[in-house]
Amino acid sequence: MSTKAPANAGNLDAYYGSFTSDREKEALSVPLRLVAAWSENDGDKVADTFVEDGVMILPGDVYKKNREEIRAFMTAAYAGPFKGTGVTGAPVDVRFAADDVCLVRTHGGILAPGETEIAPELAVRSTWVLVKRDGEWKLAAYQNSPRGEGATLRW
Repeated sequence: MSTKAPANAGNLDAYYGSFTSDREKEALSVPLRLVAAWSENDGDKVADTFVEDGVMILPGDVYKKNREEIRAFMTAAYAGPFKGTGVTGAPVDVRFAADDVCLVRTHGGILAPGETEIAPELAVRSTWVLVKRDGEWKLAAYQNSPRGEGATLRW
């Protein structure tokens, strides 16, 4: 895995990789929206990528079970340990379980302030469960795990 940040906003063809159908691109708009919200360190916008009862599971026993818990957690994180950080990633698997359910796996991580490459200890493997509600793809569940041996990502 390259730990260099992909140019998500500037080069969508590189971001989508082999996932080129309109349906895949539409579903992959969710990770792109989350990356954009994170780049603004905006807990409201991050939470708004989730459905109301969405779930976020992160290393260190972080379990948030609805949009308001996610909003509060991310807002506090941007005022503290995530201040000035970004995230990046690329899809490695996209599967539709139903017309309105998509499972996405990405490789990526957190970008420390001012960095364009992911430090090994900040690299993650993520699973996204997306659902289509009222014509828009939203995040029903998100989980990530530190990548590889020696990774100690904690929130």
